[in-house]
Amino acid sequence: MNTLTQPADSARSGTSSACPMTTSVDIRDLEMLVDGCTDCGACIKQCSFLQRHGSPAAIQLQHRDDPELGKIAFSCSLCGLCNVICPAELSLDRYFLAMRRHYVDSHPQQLKKYGGLRFYETLGTSKWFSHYALPDQCREVFFPGCALSGSRPHLTWELYQHMRCDSPSLGLVLDCCSKPSHDLGDQQRFERKLFPLIDFLDRHGIRQVITACPNCHQVFKRYAPQLRCRSVYEVLNQGQLPEQPQRQGTVTIHDPCVSRMESDIHASVRNLIDKVGLDCQEMKNSRRTALCCGEGGSVMAEDRELALSWRERRAEQAAERQIISYCAGCVDFLRPVASTSHVLDLVFDPHNDLGPEQQSPGSLKRYRNRLQLKKRARKQIQCKTCGDRSMTTSPPTPSRKKRFSQLLLLSGLIAAIVALKMTGAADYLQPEKLRDWIAAAGIWAPAIFMLIYAAAPALFLPGLPLTILGGILFGQVWGVVYTITGATAGACIAFLVARYLGRDWIRAKLTAPRWQKLDEDVARNGWKVVAFTRLIPLFPFNLLNYAFGLTKIRFSHYAVTSFICMLPATIAFISLSSSLGELIKGQISKEFILGILLVVALSLLPLWWKKRQAKQHETS
Repeated sequence: MNTLTQPADSARSGTSSACPMTTSVDIRDLEMLVDGCTDCGACIKQCSFLQRHGSPAAIQLQHRDDPELGKIAFSCSLCGLCNVICPAELSLDRYFLAMRRHYVDSHPQQLKKYGGLRFYETLGTSKWFSHYALPDQCREVFFPGCALSGSRPHLTWELYQHMRCDSPSLGLVLDCCSKPSHDLGDQQRFERKLFPLIDFLDRHGIRQVITACPNCHQVFKRYAPQLRCRSVYEVLNQGQLPEQPQRQGTVTIHDPCVSRMESDIHASVRNLIDKVGLDCQEMKNSRRTALCCGEGGSVMAEDRELALSWRERRAEQAAERQIISYCAGCVDFLRPVASTSHVLDLVFDPHNDLGPEQQSPGSLKRYRNRLQLKKRARKQIQCKTCGDRSMTTSPPTPSRKKRFSQLLLLSGLIAAIVALKMTGAADYLQPEKLRDWIAAAGIWAPAIFMLIYAAAPALFLPGLPLTILGGILFGQVWGVVYTITGATAGACIAFLVARYLGRDWIRAKLTAPRWQKLDEDVARNGWKVVAFTRLIPLFPFNLLNYAFGLTKIRFSHYAVTSFICMLPATIAFISLSSSLGELIKGQISKEFILGILLVVALSLLPLWWKKRQAKQHETS
């Protein structure tokens, strides 16, 4: 995907936030973009797409009479070769992109054909796959892009660490630039995803973005003029490369069509190839006149035959020589027809033999690679600011409907708590009364018990009497099962109520950097706090459930940690309560001894923790 247009407002203001959301493309705008085309045929000689459909001027005449013909723009790779060849210097790639936008405005169902690609982009910009790591004093970040992170996670990490030798405060941003939406003509989705990312970097003092993906490079260069954009190949060419044995042989280079105007990148990549000892021979179409590999513009989904013909043409120009490129997408697309490697394979993988047996990872492995890279970054990069894509969006103002539902829920919760206290209904929840009522329920007794326990924390009802009742009613084994299930469900309900009612308000108030950092620290290490408070029974259970819901801790971490760390205390109290009958008879059972030992151990935990903290304080 190769063409980009920059909103005029953004270029003037120097800030992405000034870019207006793109409105519908007027048919007159299309005519202006090809005004000056003389039907000379220069572009047709080089372009298979135009050979099928005619000159831009001829296409526009047909499109003016029949707008349905706008669909043919999805067979154009948007590579921009026609711009270089055109004697009138028309921006014809912008014309076909505008035609795509015009068609998508009136035929949004066209985008369904690209569901897989759009899903890939959605995941790339989700909190699951994105990661922002900005160390202290960070002013520049490395943005590797989706394709390199998914196909070469270890190389991506090694490259990042190599650059940090010269720039220790270099940050890492794992995210998607959303160029698929841009080139599919869905400009609103593109701006909705990209501009919050740019604004986030700008707010955090980032002044330079180093890219590895040519598409990402063009996105930042065109849509984030306030940020200096450099290619990682320029950075590597100016620095010291990792030591490795010199290679021998001859290769040819495929310049990604999106980089055709980037002469500094062209020179840098060729210098890198020369530095590792290889002789680089040019293809017939290279640098400014480079051909598209066939993947550009997602043409495969619309015209597979045409896309594959470009790939075959590129393979023919390679003439069985090893192809080197600096776009991970181009490498993957060319590999089925020609031996192709990434230039970073030469620099950071000395054991890569560049043979034709090289294969690209499948889709599932790419997703796994990206998750592993994110996990590695979270563990090993010491950050002042750390998080994911959710950090780029300011909390939305709750709608009137949502505010009403929040108020209704809060009112209902308060009313229920007051009613239980004022009407004496809480007396019916005393263990001795509940025992007879639940026991009389027969096979429904476990379900009723768990439902009552699940509701208790949200209503600020004590949980210990219910725990003891579970042991009396159901015995040691099933008592533990039903009690821990009900207690975990109750803790989760209270947590979710607090998150729904108060998290947006809390997040809106935490605007100062120190509070944002505290919130992010809780998100990363909150499970440890949950574990500590659950294992040491000194903290009010019901209040904690609500308090955790107001923090940024992940719900899954909270739920799993609560379940595991509440289990010892549950086993202890169930063991005691289930053996009370035998104890009354003067018999001391194994369960009673186990319960006593667990209760004593839990009671000693605070003392052990205080001694541990004091010892650590003395050591430090």
